[in-house]
Amino acid sequence: MTEGNGAARPTAFSGYYHRPPAMSDTRLMEVGPGTAAGEYLRRFWHPFLLSSELKDLPVSVRLLGEDLVVFRDRSGRLGLLHKHCIHRGASLEFGIPAERGIRCCYHGWLFDVDGTVLETPAEPPQSNLRHGICQGAYPVREAFGMLFAYLGPPELMPELPVYDTFAHPAGTRLVPFRLFYPCNWLQIVENAADPIHNAYLHAIVSGQQFSPAFAVLPALDFVKTPLGFLSMATRRVKDHVFIRASDMIMPNIGQFASGANNATAEGFSISCYLTRWVVPLDDHNAFYMGVVHLNDYTQQQRGVREDAFGVGKVGLIGQTQDRPYEERQREPGDYDACVSQGVIQNRRNEHLGTTDRGVVLFRRLLGQSIVAVEKGDPLSLPKLYAENPVRTYCHELVFRLPSQSNIGDIKSLGAFGRRAAEMVVETDHLPPQERETVAAERIRRLLSAELVG
Repeated sequence: MTEGNGAARPTAFSGYYHRPPAMSDTRLMEVGPGTAAGEYLRRFWHPFLLSSELKDLPVSVRLLGEDLVVFRDRSGRLGLLHKHCIHRGASLEFGIPAERGIRCCYHGWLFDVDGTVLETPAEPPQSNLRHGICQGAYPVREAFGMLFAYLGPPELMPELPVYDTFAHPAGTRLVPFRLFYPCNWLQIVENAADPIHNAYLHAIVSGQQFSPAFAVLPALDFVKTPLGFLSMATRRVKDHVFIRASDMIMPNIGQFASGANNATAEGFSISCYLTRWVVPLDDHNAFYMGVVHLNDYTQQQRGVREDAFGVGKVGLIGQTQDRPYEERQREPGDYDACVSQGVIQNRRNEHLGTTDRGVVLFRRLLGQSIVAVEKGDPLSLPKLYAENPVRTYCHELVFRLPSQSNIGDIKSLGAFGRRAAEMVVETDHLPPQERETVAAERIRRLLSAELVG
C-alpha cells in the first residue's frame, strides 16, 4: 500500500513496504589510505597494542587499513614497518630483530626502524640499490603502557598528547586494556555520544550494570569544548542533582566517569575513571583500548582490581563477547549494541530522535574536520596544544539541592547542567586541583542563587 505521493504507509505487517534502503555513503566510515575519514584520522596518534604484548618477536598488526609489523630491535628501539618486504614481499613478521633494525628472513635485507635500507647482502659490494629505495615506516611511541603510531604526513606530526587526568587526582595509576570489536569504528564512538543509552542499556532494560541512579531519566546536553564536546546527562536523584559529563575528544577519544555513582552523597570531580581510544583497524574492525585511572576517588566509586584489565578485559560486564550467547541476549552490553548493528551500520535506515543530538553533533564535527583536511586548512578540533599536559573536561558532580529548590523538571535540570559544564570549561586555565576548587565554588553559588529557576 502506498500513499498518493508514492511513499509507503506505516501499516501493520508492512515489512514488504519498509525494507531497509541501500547502504548510505560511507565517507565518514572508511579509514584506508586516501579515503576521506582515513586522511583525517592520520593526523593523530593512535594506540594499537599494549606494551606487554610486544616481546622479542615481531608482531603483525593492522591499522587504518594498512598491514604493518611492529618490533623492538636488540638495542630496544621500536619500529613499525609495512608488513611486506620491498624486495620480494616476504612478511617481516618473520623478520629477525637485529642490533639495529630488522632483517628479512628471505634474503637478509636489513631495515632500520625508520625504513632505511641498511644492507642488501646478496647484492654486489658496489651496488647502490639500497640508496634509492626504502621500506615504508611510521613513527611509534611507547607511553602509558601502550604503543602509539602516527600514520600521517611526517611534517604534520603532532605531539603525543598527555592529558591532565593522567596525573590527577594525585596518586593516579594508569592500567592499560585492549578490546576487539568486529564493527566499524564510528558505531563505537557514537555510543559515547548517546548518553540516554546509559539509562536504558545499563540500568532499565538490560540489567543493573550502572548504579540505580542511572534509571532516572535525565536532561541531555552537548556542550562544546576546545577538544570536541561534552556528552552529558543531568538528573535529580531524590534531593541531589547529579551531573555526569563524558569528554568527547575528536576524533576518537573519550573520557568517562565510572557509572557507579549512586548520587546519594555530594561529590565533585573534574577527572575520569577511564580514557579510551576507538582505533580503526580497517572499515570492519576496531580496538576499544586505553587506560583505567586507579586512584582513591575511582576506587571509592567502583572498587576493582588491577588484574581486571588487560587484553580482552575491562572490568565491566557487556564489553566483550566472552559470555555465553544466551547470557548476552538476557543482559546485553555495549559490545552487543554496537556489534549487532552490523560491520557497517546502514545509517539510511535510521530514524533519529531528539535524544540523538550528540550523535548528529559528532557526525557534523567529523564531516567538517574531513573537509578541512581535504582543503588543506588547519584543524579546529581538537585544539592541538604546543605542550603537555592537555586540559580535559570530563566531570562528575553531585550537589544537595537547597530545601526550596525549584530545580527538578527537565528544563531547569538541563539549564543548571549546562551552566555548570560551562564553568568547568571556563576554569580550564587553572591547575587541576585549584580548578576543581574554583569551579565547585562557582557552581555552588549558582545553585544557591537559583539562577536557573
